[in-house]
Amino acid sequence: MSKHPLLVRDVLKRKHFESAKLIAGQQGLNRQVLWTHILEIKNFDTLINGGELILTTGVGLQLERETQIAYLQNLIRNGAAALCIEIGDYFDYVPVELVAMANAHDFPIIIFEEVVRFIDITQDLHTYIINQHQQALTQLDAISKTFMELSLMPNGIFKILQVLYQDTDALFLFVSEDTKSFYYPIEAKKYLQLLEDHCQQLELQEPLQLLSIDNDHFVIIPVNGLGQVWGYLCMHSVLPKPSDYTLLNLERATMSIAQILMRNRMLQERKQSREDEFILSLIQGQPIDFQYYQSFLPMESRNLFYRVIVFTILDYADTFTEEDWQEIQLQNVMFVRSILKKLGFFPTVSVRQHEIIILAFYIAADDMEKNRDPFNQAIKQIIARKTPHLFEQITLTFGISNVYQSINSVHQGYKEAKTTIQMQHNELASSIYFKDLGVYRLLLHQDHVALLQYVKDYLQEILLIDQKNGNDLYQTLCVYLACNGAKNDTAEQLFIVRQTLYKRIERLENIFGADFLQAPHRLNIEIAVKAYDLLKKTAPDILRF
Repeated sequence: MSKHPLLVRDVLKRKHFESAKLIAGQQGLNRQVLWTHILEIKNFDTLINGGELILTTGVGLQLERETQIAYLQNLIRNGAAALCIEIGDYFDYVPVELVAMANAHDFPIIIFEEVVRFIDITQDLHTYIINQHQQALTQLDAISKTFMELSLMPNGIFKILQVLYQDTDALFLFVSEDTKSFYYPIEAKKYLQLLEDHCQQLELQEPLQLLSIDNDHFVIIPVNGLGQVWGYLCMHSVLPKPSDYTLLNLERATMSIAQILMRNRMLQERKQSREDEFILSLIQGQPIDFQYYQSFLPMESRNLFYRVIVFTILDYADTFTEEDWQEIQLQNVMFVRSILKKLGFFPTVSVRQHEIIILAFYIAADDMEKNRDPFNQAIKQIIARKTPHLFEQITLTFGISNVYQSINSVHQGYKEAKTTIQMQHNELASSIYFKDLGVYRLLLHQDHVALLQYVKDYLQEILLIDQKNGNDLYQTLCVYLACNGAKNDTAEQLFIVRQTLYKRIERLENIFGADFLQAPHRLNIEIAVKAYDLLKKTAPDILRF
């Protein structure tokens, strides 16, 4: 391990290589040399681990060409750093086939045209490598203390990136979905979008990833906390693979960044508690000290509107402890807040045991009632989230209120969103918007007894016929109305022949009158159908005819 790894190009500058010649693998001079090894046998697969500078007199290579080619192939396959051959009694020249193969794999071949003492080369390089290792340990200890100190300072993540840059002369970025991203120096900004897009696709269990795009190489290490990935520390590297020293340095940096994020998280929890209190007071219609809670609201504007978004969370795993579930919900809130901000909203968010409540403020020329795209995008992104514990294996149901401007209408918006969710649970609506509930918006405010009487006035006769004879008059009525009186479509949806349909329609006309498809008769019947469907879900016990 070394702060500045020993490369093949560095080896060529050592005293014992003054007379050496590089005859192949010019593009591989940045290969790292971890150790040296004198290798005079053909079968060595178990003897090298990778990164070795191989020294040989060629005593085992003076045989047929196939043996020489196989020897070089094995070195390349096992990750050797380079091959040094002493030209002499055992090996008088390097065949062009070996040179071509080495060039094809950027594998350096170095020759000595005079006798050299391999023991001197080995001693020199091993001493250098060991000394560098000791220095690296000392430097790692010092920089770790620096990281710890910076983690306690304001803007600590940015300062840690500065120290990393000063230590390695590489470009550094910290990428996060939930918090602000950082980069240093300014040249690193051009890679920010690329890395943000890439990190969104990463599998969380990957402890380290090496990414190469064109001639740019990146090291990506996750920053973990509380069993979750909070972001990624990214380094733009000259080398496809960084040194062990650099990797250890990055690991220590990620630990300090995690401490910063943990502390920020604790502050966020305290802020979230106040935000929960604020929204709870609003939805309960309690008086509010707006000066105390002003930090949760955007600046007042005549073009400022909001909707109340509620989504309920069901079926979460029973294995979660209360503490774990609170942590998961906080993760959910941070994620939701991040999505809404990216889409141009100013969100105020509250988390409860089974639901998340959002006041989604936005600036618009009008109330944006017709333009639901930003809301639809937000819901789509939340549903698409594929991260352990963040909405995975969880049933979500969304409800979105009408558009409001006055903050005093939050309690009304909350009721609307909750009503929309309840209608979805009852399978009476599929839309997540309260406005799309139609006539149910009126029926829900009616007394059950009054609704039942209305249903009896219009539907009791056909319901009793169905109960007594096992007919399907009610279903026929519903489909016939939905098909706007189109007999062919009605017969197809009911899977009956037209002759059977005609008989049922005749019975319906006898009950309702021949003009029952005309206003206002049709409107009365359709409202009765909706009321009956509503009572079946909300008050089935009173449905007696």
